[in-house]
Amino acid sequence: MTTDGVLLVTVSGPARSGTSSLVRRLAALLRSRGFSVGTARGHVCFLCHRFSGPPRVREREEEWAHRRYGPARSRSRRRRAHALLHAAELSARTGAARLLARARAHGRPAVVLTDGGPLDALASFDPNPGSTVAALYSSFSRNRDLTLLLEVSASTLAARGWARDWPSPHDLRERYKAWAHRLPDVAPLDGEAPPSVLARAALDFVLDTERSRAISARRRAEAGARPRQIVVSTFDDAGNPDYRGGGALVVDKMARRLAEDFQLTVVTAGRRSGTRIRDGIRYVYLPVCWAGPRVGQILFQALLPLAARRVPHDVWIESFTPPFSTSFLPLFSRAPVVGVDQGRSGEALWHKYHIPFFLIERLGLRCYRNIVVMNEADAESVRRINPKADVQVIANGVEQQEVDESRFGEGEYILFLGRIDLWQKGLDLLLSAYRKGRPSLPLLLVGSGTEAEERKLRALLDRQGGDVRWLGHAEDERKHELLLGSAFLVMPSRHETFGLVALEGMSYGKPVLHFNLPALRWMRDGGDVGVPPFDVDALADGLRMLAADPQWRRRLGREARQAAQRYTWEEMTGRYVSLARHLLASGSGPDEPGPRYPDSGRPDPEPPGPGRPGPERSGPGRPSSEGGPSWPPTD
Repeated sequence: MTTDGVLLVTVSGPARSGTSSLVRRLAALLRSRGFSVGTARGHVCFLCHRFSGPPRVREREEEWAHRRYGPARSRSRRRRAHALLHAAELSARTGAARLLARARAHGRPAVVLTDGGPLDALASFDPNPGSTVAALYSSFSRNRDLTLLLEVSASTLAARGWARDWPSPHDLRERYKAWAHRLPDVAPLDGEAPPSVLARAALDFVLDTERSRAISARRRAEAGARPRQIVVSTFDDAGNPDYRGGGALVVDKMARRLAEDFQLTVVTAGRRSGTRIRDGIRYVYLPVCWAGPRVGQILFQALLPLAARRVPHDVWIESFTPPFSTSFLPLFSRAPVVGVDQGRSGEALWHKYHIPFFLIERLGLRCYRNIVVMNEADAESVRRINPKADVQVIANGVEQQEVDESRFGEGEYILFLGRIDLWQKGLDLLLSAYRKGRPSLPLLLVGSGTEAEERKLRALLDRQGGDVRWLGHAEDERKHELLLGSAFLVMPSRHETFGLVALEGMSYGKPVLHFNLPALRWMRDGGDVGVPPFDVDALADGLRMLAADPQWRRRLGREARQAAQRYTWEEMTGRYVSLARHLLASGSGPDEPGPRYPDSGRPDPEPPGPGRPGPERSGPGRPSSEGGPSWPPTD
């Protein structure tokens, strides 16, 4: 590991595997995230470059190649001297790049990316494992924080123009595998994946390595002091097949960021009780999932007060759980409790089931002194219920995507992405609007839900007709492909707290068609198209007109992309860290408000200009509600 604060990452792999192009893409991604990046060549030294082909001797090229790379040659004196010269030049180049990256950092994190390194040298020279050369390169590898190994098949290497040298592509791949098992911190990557997918996977490895190193350094610096303990509770775990909602992603991002500064425990739902350590975070499972999703939520809320008495904590962050949202945790904990309103659904469930869950929800909200909400509309509502609470608005974030501008608003289908819940997500309204509007693009429904909700959706689709397809749950890579290939997203929800899916679509440059709910006002003038709430005819017109106007979609997509760039996970999760530090320092209550954020998690509206819509216009005979532009401006 490096000790000078500079992260050293090596991209390794056989020639023609794409290491140089990955270094360029990875460097650009890291710079866009505020890193100071230095690069260095590590595949070839002076002799490799000078004698890349056979010397001018009277022998066939194949014979020279075998003599150059063969087992006997690999352990000759000249070969050992070449390996030592290569090591010296690699060390010099890496050191120079490290000094340059550190000089340019100015307080930012610094990274050095090398195209090739110790693993490539070991695979090329193939020294005896107990030799001086092997020991030297192994020590160099221990100084690397991360080695990314591109795994490419022998047939692909041959198709990319592999030189007719010995060893063959297959033999060299085997060498890489053998030496990779001997070296630390080697992460394999699928070298045959699309370049953008490969670069994102490499970026995740680098960011995880930097985060782990920061955690280790902080823990070493705080050795001897009792670590402050933060607990985050959430029913919607990422591994729960019944939900997999956006709330689970938000909690995961929040937890990983908090774990960099505190000792973190996540209390969540499971089929049986137990404890598990994952990525340095302790997970405590409450045994409730055996009862099903609905009853499981109620049992989870009933067990949370018991968990608050048993799990040590200095601050407890509770992600509200339906149907009652709150669990009255402040009554059972002496430490500060922060309620996070990602799904306060008492009133929505009242309209759906006609059971007054909201009465218990309102009573519970009055127990909390610190509450986080996702939008200003919910903040106003919570302040009316509990005027003494310190209510903070912390919006969600999104991973910034690399998308060509020509893809903004361009695609082959309309996309609904979210949990399958007919009433809350408004899927019945969407299917009726699609049937009435008859847009020129097919409709894809992507998501999963409980068995009961999925049965209802199948029944509706059997009667629907038209070009509507339900694809089920989509994992990250498939989700990326679906978002990239969509023309625009539709969000027909009856109830939302933020709309994380909309923000994800906006990051790809895709417009979002939605009902003008108060909770979705943050999208205003951000490439969205708003229609009056629950007006099926207006939604049908929006589907038809957006599908028929690529130029309008392209302009809205550009605005959506610009708006999404204001929401980053680093900023949003950093606000939770600031709030936790304030509570630990002062025991914040109603008379001691937490840190304030001037923008409240909302982007500042931009003035109308070229390519931006002017005043809203309504459709034929229908006034426009508060929200984004209802119809295309008549330029």
